Amino acid sequence: MPPGTTPAAVRSRGPWYVAFLAVLACPSSASAQIDYAAIRATKVVEAIQIEESIVLDGRLDEAAWARAPIAHDFYQQEPSEGALATEPSEVRFVYDADAIYVGGTFYDTDPRGGVINELKRDFSPRDGDTVSVIFDPFLDLNAWSFQVNPAGALRDAQMYDDSRQVNANWDTVWWVKTAKFDGGWTMEMKIPFKSLRFPETDEQVWGVNVFRLIRRRNEVTYWSPQPRQYGPHKPSYAGRLTGLRGVRPGRNLYVKPFYTGTASNLALPTINQRRDADGGLDVKYGVTPASVLDVTFRTDFSQVEVDEQQINLTRFSLFFPEKREFFLENQGAFRIGDLDSSGQSSAARRDLLPFFSRRIGLSAEGQPVPIWGGVRLTGREGAYSLGLLNIQTGAFGGRSGENVTATRIARNYGASSIGGFYLGREGSGTTGFNRVGGGEVHVNFRQGIDFNGFAMGSASSGGLTGTAGRAAFNLSESGYSVQASYTNISPRFRDDLGFFPRGDIGLTTWDAARIVRPKGRGEWLRSYSFGTSGEVFENSGHDGLLSRHLRANAEQNLRDGTTFETNLDWNYELLTAPFEVSRDVFIPPGEYRFRQLTHAFSSNKSSRLSGTFGYTGGEFYSGDIRGLSGGFRLRVDEHLAASANYSKNDVTLPQTRFTTDLARFRVDFSFSTTMFLNAFVQYNSATRTWLTNVRYRLVYRPLSDLYLVFNNTNAAGRPDQRTIAIKHTILLSF
Repeated sequence: MPPGTTPAAVRSRGPWYVAFLAVLACPSSASAQIDYAAIRATKVVEAIQIEESIVLDGRLDEAAWARAPIAHDFYQQEPSEGALATEPSEVRFVYDADAIYVGGTFYDTDPRGGVINELKRDFSPRDGDTVSVIFDPFLDLNAWSFQVNPAGALRDAQMYDDSRQVNANWDTVWWVKTAKFDGGWTMEMKIPFKSLRFPETDEQVWGVNVFRLIRRRNEVTYWSPQPRQYGPHKPSYAGRLTGLRGVRPGRNLYVKPFYTGTASNLALPTINQRRDADGGLDVKYGVTPASVLDVTFRTDFSQVEVDEQQINLTRFSLFFPEKREFFLENQGAFRIGDLDSSGQSSAARRDLLPFFSRRIGLSAEGQPVPIWGGVRLTGREGAYSLGLLNIQTGAFGGRSGENVTATRIARNYGASSIGGFYLGREGSGTTGFNRVGGGEVHVNFRQGIDFNGFAMGSASSGGLTGTAGRAAFNLSESGYSVQASYTNISPRFRDDLGFFPRGDIGLTTWDAARIVRPKGRGEWLRSYSFGTSGEVFENSGHDGLLSRHLRANAEQNLRDGTTFETNLDWNYELLTAPFEVSRDVFIPPGEYRFRQLTHAFSSNKSSRLSGTFGYTGGEFYSGDIRGLSGGFRLRVDEHLAASANYSKNDVTLPQTRFTTDLARFRVDFSFSTTMFLNAFVQYNSATRTWLTNVRYRLVYRPLSDLYLVFNNTNAAGRPDQRTIAIKHTILLSF
């Protein structure tokens, strides 16, 4: 207990304060006993230039591979930080005038025990055996990751600012083949130089690292090791790739035309049905070695999977993630706000996102708004990073078209940066305008300690002006994690391109956790953690408490990935107006204090059969709530998987009782690494709606696709909305 703190004072501040003191008082666990800097200095591998061709079959039987130096001696990040890997890995690099090739041999004393969960592109890398090759060509802590599993499935990603931001939806042209042998598996990767960005110098030195996950052991290893507490894939801990001479990125021009055909209103009589055909074009051009220009014309998103349904028992808007390819690409260039060193939004904050791309091309109800065209310029020049986006939308639902702009520029100082941004929506007709401008700063004191902040002001039609901002501190040390933030949004602030569920707030948040990795407990327990978190909402003038949510948390993680979690929550809500919590069910104005207890279980996701279970019980405003959730996933093999999830809330209030139900069913079938069929069915009792989404995708060559999509929405009291769409894209490279 801190000096001067009495037991009575502790009791008066509530159980969350006791939990907070317990987190701080617990002794630290032992840290790794290796010198990361010294080992990293030895991690240098040479790529050799070749004249002969590489036949991409995954077998590494060309003579060039035998001549190439080997990157070996991988170190564990999990479970035994700093120890050598239990299974050897060997990686080689060769190149010709057009591409860099990566060859890998990954030994395994039990190759039949390998876990392959998926064949689809952009597979889930943490649920099965995975290898990732990471390149940082500019040595500026921005990198590309190329991932593969033993079956030859591909996944690629962009990493910004030492992986503080990761864009797993980035796709480029590359190839990989794998092969198995009695002692493990091998791979051959081919990455065209035009798919990368790198300096135009005669001799290149790149940052490079290789990651390997052996899922049955939950063993994470790196060629150039990095500490556990800083999360995955940190370019600052990469080794060096030398030997690249006389290579150039090429013209780097991609043209991607597409056409679509749609049949809609298929549940209605024939006279009401519609048939439409359309087409468009996407262009990508490398303006400089470090910047790229994207142009889109008549943008179409008919192939995008539907949103996952949610049940809303709060007074505020729900958050739905972006899924559209154009807006997912290079999204890190427009991400404004506080991100910690692991790349997560500070304290998982979604209370103030200055730029949220779902505000473009989607109505408030989630319906597509036509996008006539747009341009996007992203990249780096020296110490500066730039993002510029301009989109023109068409008329929709009686609303005229709009022009939207997002611009962000930052000056980088190593892992720190300072910058400014502008967000604007210019309507036509009577829709008016909204303009937001501001500045941001990120200070990286050292690995694991960050400060982030931004401030902005808005001006809108009718003379409406306002301000908003956030300051956040993040600390991640071995065994500890602490995050704290303060957000303020003035009553008249407006951001048409952002997301903030509630305005006129002064919000204080914190999240402190202690992570313990016990020794001598056998092989079953990996770690346990406990902590406290909270958020306190006042109005922006700090003269009235609006809401308070306090939590004590405990979690246990087993060696195989199974987790158990318990949360105890204390809530306070001030309602100044009736709150419709369900259809025709209102909670009257007043002050409410209520507590809830939640238990959650999640089994090993790499098993053929895995599952989740959750229970919530306690008070809910002036009544009670009981919630149950559960689900399973059956992986027949790497080709076929099925899952089902169901959640139910039973709420009892003095005046009534109501229930909510949410169900999801999914089947994924992969014919191969280039052909997939997915079916997704959902039911939401709050809207009394069934939704069905079936998608077929054929990747007939890299980034060239054929989609066939079926959608059906069945809402009580309304005719079915049934649509079939076909989309064909072809990538042309120059």
